[in-house]
Amino acid sequence: MNFRTKIDNKYDPKRFSLSRPAQFPSLWVTLLDEVIPQFVKERYSPQESWKKKPFSQTDVVFFSKGLLDLSDFFTLDRESATLPNYFTTAKFRSSYFLYFFALQGAKFLTLFDRYPLAVEAALAHAKKTGVLSIVDVGSGPGTASIAFLIHVLDRYKSATEIPFQIHLHWIDHNQTIMKDGELFLQRLLERFPQFDGDISLTTEFRSWWKHPRDYDFTASIVLFGNVLNESSKDPKVFLQGLAPFLKDPQGAGVLMVEPAFRSASQRLSQIRDELMPRPLWGPCLHVSKCPLAEGRDWCHFSVPVKLPGSFFKRFSIKLGGVRDWLKFSFIWLAANEDKKEAVFRDLLPLVRIVSDPMTTPRGQQNQICRPDRVGWVPSHKNLFRGEVIRYDQKRYDSVLQSDHPKTRDGKSVRKPIRRPGVRK
Repeated sequence: MNFRTKIDNKYDPKRFSLSRPAQFPSLWVTLLDEVIPQFVKERYSPQESWKKKPFSQTDVVFFSKGLLDLSDFFTLDRESATLPNYFTTAKFRSSYFLYFFALQGAKFLTLFDRYPLAVEAALAHAKKTGVLSIVDVGSGPGTASIAFLIHVLDRYKSATEIPFQIHLHWIDHNQTIMKDGELFLQRLLERFPQFDGDISLTTEFRSWWKHPRDYDFTASIVLFGNVLNESSKDPKVFLQGLAPFLKDPQGAGVLMVEPAFRSASQRLSQIRDELMPRPLWGPCLHVSKCPLAEGRDWCHFSVPVKLPGSFFKRFSIKLGGVRDWLKFSFIWLAANEDKKEAVFRDLLPLVRIVSDPMTTPRGQQNQICRPDRVGWVPSHKNLFRGEVIRYDQKRYDSVLQSDHPKTRDGKSVRKPIRRPGVRK
C-alpha cells in the first residue's frame, strides 16, 4: 500500500458523511427508559403518593401539558430578541428532561459517533493528564456533558475501572436547573458503583461570557449546546466570551451545536470565519471563508434517526409525530496539535453536499460546498445533505453553477426532493 492509498483510506468520504443513520450507546436507552422517567416523577410530581409509583401513560398525559407549552417557546420564540428563561419554571424543567434532553443529547451523541478521532483525542488527553475534563458551557442540566459521559462509560461498561478520573465542569446562569442536573447526575451514577469516586462535578453560576479575572483552565473537550441561539446576537460578544476556551484548546477541542435555523447557523459560520485559519474536525472540509455565512441558504444537517426511548416516542406523538430526523448545525474546532491533519484535509478533492436533491431546469442537482463558492452538481445516486463526495474537476466543472438555477424572470424554481421515509 503506497502513501496515496493510505491517505485515500484515511479520508474515505464515507467517514465524513453526516447523512447515514445515527447509532446510540445501549446505556443511552437505559437512561431514557429508566433513569429519566423515574427521576422526573420523584422530583416534579405534585403529589407525594405519585412519586414512588412507576412512570406510566397517566404521567405521559400529565407532563405533556408543560411539554406542549415549552415546545411553543422553542418553535415560536427562537428568533425573538430574548428567549424566556424557561428553566425557572418546574413544569418546563420536567418537560426538558423528558423530551428535549433526549433530543439535544442525541445530536451530540451523533457527532461523537461521526468523529471517533476527535473522541480518541479527548481520551488520549485524559490518559496523559489523568483527568477527562468535560467543560459544558451553557450547560442547563448538563445535557451535552452527560451525553459525552454516556459515550465514554459505554466503552468501559464491562470494566472494573477507568484509566483516568472524569470531571464535569458546568457553566450556566440558572442555578436551579444546574441543581436539578446535579441530582440527576447522582441518580445516573448510582448505576455505576464500580466508578464511585472517579467522577466529579463543578458548577459555575454565571453568564458564560462573563469570565472571572484571569480565568484559565485545561479541558479534554469543551461543549456548547444552543448557546449562540440563546445568547447575545453580537458575534463580537460571543468571540470575547469564547476567548478563554480557545486560548489553547486541548484534546478534542471545542464543539458547538446549534439549531438548524438560518440565523443561528449563519452566526456560527460567521464566527467560524473570524477564527480561521484554525484546525477543524468538521463539518468543513476546507479552511477558507464559509460561502453560506450569509444569504438565503445556510449550513445545517438532517440526520436520519430512530431515536430510542419508549416514553420519548410517546411524548413525540403528543407533539405531532415520531421524529425521523435530527436537525442541527455545528462547528468542531480541533486542538492545535491536530492542525496538520486539518490543513491536509483542505488539499484533498473532497466536497460536502449541503442540500438534498432538487429538481432544477438543469435536472436533479445538489448544492456542494467548495473552498471558493457554493456550487451545483448533478445528483448521482440520490446524494443527500451531509454526504461527502470526491470532487471530479473534469466531470463536474462543465455543469457546476455558482448561482441558483433560476427561470427567465429571476424567480427560483428549485424544488426539493423528499428523502425516502420522510413523512409528509
